[in-house]
Amino acid sequence: MSANLFQTSEPKMNYIPRSFDVNAIENFYTCTIVTKNGMENVFNHFLPRDGDIYVATYPKSGTTWTISILGHLVKKVCEKGISLGFCTDIFCPWLDLAASTENWGSIFSKFEGATSPRFFKSHASVGLIKQPARIIQCLRHPLDTFVSAWHHVRGKEVFEYNGSWHHFFSKVALEGKFESGDWFDYHEEFLKASKEGEIEALFLRYEDMKKDNAISAIHELANFIGVESYDASEISRATNFTKMKEKSNQGHIEKDGSLSDVLVSQEVGDRNHPSKAHIRKGIVGDWKNYLSDSELNLWRNYVQIKKETCPHVIDFFSLEDLLC
Repeated sequence: MSANLFQTSEPKMNYIPRSFDVNAIENFYTCTIVTKNGMENVFNHFLPRDGDIYVATYPKSGTTWTISILGHLVKKVCEKGISLGFCTDIFCPWLDLAASTENWGSIFSKFEGATSPRFFKSHASVGLIKQPARIIQCLRHPLDTFVSAWHHVRGKEVFEYNGSWHHFFSKVALEGKFESGDWFDYHEEFLKASKEGEIEALFLRYEDMKKDNAISAIHELANFIGVESYDASEISRATNFTKMKEKSNQGHIEKDGSLSDVLVSQEVGDRNHPSKAHIRKGIVGDWKNYLSDSELNLWRNYVQIKKETCPHVIDFFSLEDLLC
């Protein structure tokens, strides 16, 4: 589809039930390559296993970085390019996507033959992750997440979207219409489920990982997955932003294992010029270069509303941090 045919109303998405409950409302947003039928395949046919580990994140929150660290810990590293979970032969495949493909049955059979622990990527809600499962979630400040998300939906044709930064922020992000839905609600469900003992989870904060080049997170991840022998300094060096950008510039790994350069770009973009680069800037606080005073007021009003229904998110980040 040519760019002049792209819609501006909102990024193109699928709407699916947010849990496996038969009465669940279809109000969970997924990109169009993840389908309702795919998640039904997970519910009806995927065989979970004790010890399964999910990197379950809101998109653009450090997913690829976290998976890269895990890959180094278990010594399953892509020699060239970067994996986004499309190829099921690569470490930490994207289960939601695999279940939505025509050959999901053969892929599930392959997963059943894999040795434990199995690692999966997911952007699903907590209600769509089949238990038993151990969950790793990296949480990033929402305003930086939204900045990255705008570049994400503008740079990938699957979303068929050409809206401005302001349109995306005010009419998509703040209305919960980005992939995985409302940022607050998504994380509240995971944090609440963990606190109430419904899931076993490790929560990491992106900003903390940036402070020490992920050294502390590497130790936490190793402990969570049961890896005792590793070199944290070497893993930190191998997975820092410069190294991740270098690998990303080689291309991302497609379903068939080939490398594609469709998401390769040296341009980082700004609030007027979106970038298609999947690994773009990765910095903390870049939202300050995007939000106008009026947009920041919109955000603060939004936080004041969401704090009433999302207390676990407020506890995790602090109200002061979220209000900026």
